[in-house]
Amino acid sequence: MSVNPVTQAVLNKTLIDKFRLIFTLPPALQKINKKLGLTNQQIDQDTIQFSIYGTVIPKIIVPATEIRYAGNTLFNSSHSKDSYPPNNVKFKIDNEFKNYWVIWNWLNLLHHEREGLFNVRNLVDSDSYLEYMSDITITGLDEYNNSILTWTFTKSFPIDLGEIDWNYQEADEIECSFSFVYSQIFIRREGVQ
Repeated sequence: MSVNPVTQAVLNKTLIDKFRLIFTLPPALQKINKKLGLTNQQIDQDTIQFSIYGTVIPKIIVPATEIRYAGNTLFNSSHSKDSYPPNNVKFKIDNEFKNYWVIWNWLNLLHHEREGLFNVRNLVDSDSYLEYMSDITITGLDEYNNSILTWTFTKSFPIDLGEIDWNYQEADEIECSFSFVYSQIFIRREGVQ
């Protein structure tokens, strides 16, 4: 008779739907209530949490370099990473369209819908690009919704907002997506420094 060396129950599996996306509004959009006359009911200046149902954590690649010598190939690490591809996030639009509205305003800051220019409403006080960027985190959760791993995408901003497919024959929630670019990815495991 074999003994199971695993102390964890076999049903404690990581599920692909156990994650969340969180970000703080960038400084320029935190001023949106003053500059655009919007109330706190339309855009919350606190941390935004999206109910997402799909995203991809990109490959993290540190490529090797080839060193040819005497008919052989040796490999060394390049000690560098290529740029990351944009990340696409699929989310469900809330019943007041707040999550869609936040991303739309973020994109509208970068390229105004009527004027076709950046920062038309003077929401950015300086020339610092950090005014329109924010860190976006995606957290993997356990079966009790406790955080296990957190991926932080630094200096992020959206580059597109997906279409809305209206369909009165479907009773499901409205789905949408947005893509964002970022500079780095940092990963942290809860309880580990």
